[in-house]
Amino acid sequence: MELIKTIKTISNIIYIYKIDNDLLAFKPSKNIEKEILANKLAKLFNIDTLDIRPAEINNKEGILMPYLKDSSLLMLYKRELDKKQIRQLKRIILFDIWIGNKDRHTANIFVNHNLTIFDHEKIFQGGNARNFIKLDIGRKLDKDYVSIIENLLDKDLTAMQALKRLNFGKEDFVNINDEDIKNITQDEEISNFLISRKNFDIRF
Repeated sequence: MELIKTIKTISNIIYIYKIDNDLLAFKPSKNIEKEILANKLAKLFNIDTLDIRPAEINNKEGILMPYLKDSSLLMLYKRELDKKQIRQLKRIILFDIWIGNKDRHTANIFVNHNLTIFDHEKIFQGGNARNFIKLDIGRKLDKDYVSIIENLLDKDLTAMQALKRLNFGKEDFVNINDEDIKNITQDEEISNFLISRKNFDIRF
């Protein structure tokens, strides 16, 4: 095992290792179970994730995942997102609102032809929808995002209503089956949390 490089993001350090001729990324994580569960839930949204597995390296517990060497972190991506990628980003925003993820930003999304997400330690957080859309993500969605958000904050809107004003269309929303949620989570408290949020009727 050879350490190739480290990548510093907003909230993490990702270590790139060469292991058996494969390049793998190791991210220290305090809650591996949430990382694995979020990957399974993302499949309900048809969102790309990395294949992850628990690992311990240099006395640090975390997740080991493929290193997408032909991809770039969204924070470093200089080109405009195309229509397909914009739709994927919208789907990611919806997903994060649904699972209560307060730590999505442009440093935990890879981009090439598609967007691929990772880093899901801070999920199942309660709160208003606005807590789950970071400004750097919003700017990739719409250059006027900040002014749009400011115009929405004083209005008593559900997340669904607010997102429609951010140009989310019917095709962006996903019909999630309660039984699928229960089968994936295997935990009544988490299932109830997700089921209560899946229609995006929380207030913005």
